[in-house]
Amino acid sequence: MSYDRSIKMFDEPHAPVALDQMASGKTINKGKFLSPAHADSYLLQMQTIKSLSGVKTILEVGHGEGYAARNLRDVGYRYDTLDFEDAHQPTIKADFRSLDPDTIGQRYDLTCAFQVLEHFPYEDFTRHLGTLSALSKNYVFISLPFSCKGFSLKLNLQSGQQKRYIRQFDFYVPSNLPNRRYREEYMQEFPWAVHFWEIGRKGFSLRKVLRDIESCGLNVEKRFHSPNSFHYFILCKRRPVD
Repeated sequence: MSYDRSIKMFDEPHAPVALDQMASGKTINKGKFLSPAHADSYLLQMQTIKSLSGVKTILEVGHGEGYAARNLRDVGYRYDTLDFEDAHQPTIKADFRSLDPDTIGQRYDLTCAFQVLEHFPYEDFTRHLGTLSALSKNYVFISLPFSCKGFSLKLNLQSGQQKRYIRQFDFYVPSNLPNRRYREEYMQEFPWAVHFWEIGRKGFSLRKVLRDIESCGLNVEKRFHSPNSFHYFILCKRRPVD
């Protein structure tokens, strides 16, 4: 490609040459669970899944370094993963963009995708939710980037190791910033490094996203920020078919 690959421009997270090095060295996503920006979100997604009765089988699309998969397998869950790259050692190797749910041959108690769906254009959002729903018997659990600003207050009263009283108050408002900007060549070469959209940016209100989720035959059961407010979790349940 003719564009300058030695630099990053606009909202590009890394220069193309740096992404090449990460891909060849298989270091993409490695060690994210050690960073404060991601550790809390990993823990929250695992705790939320563990709190759901009747969930024994899980399929995660785009599992990254596989931190949640490894830990939930260790406590007895059947946790399958789907990705198009061998480097991530998925249970199922497939391209989610063109996936026919019928080719999987089974359904799971819960399907999930965390910080994944924003890497596809928004016009594909409901179709991808439909795929997750078709592969699920009950729950669809996702997280999406939320471009926002605000604050969180947490009260933690503790007596001994086990007795804890925790209450948290979050106040966040959308940033209303324009959508992220990338070079066209960058978007074509590294779609997995691109955020095509984020909740809270112009044209992508939370209300719009929730309305589109409901249009897919899903009821929103819970929605909440991670301690990293950029990660916004939405737990959905398949609507009974009359």
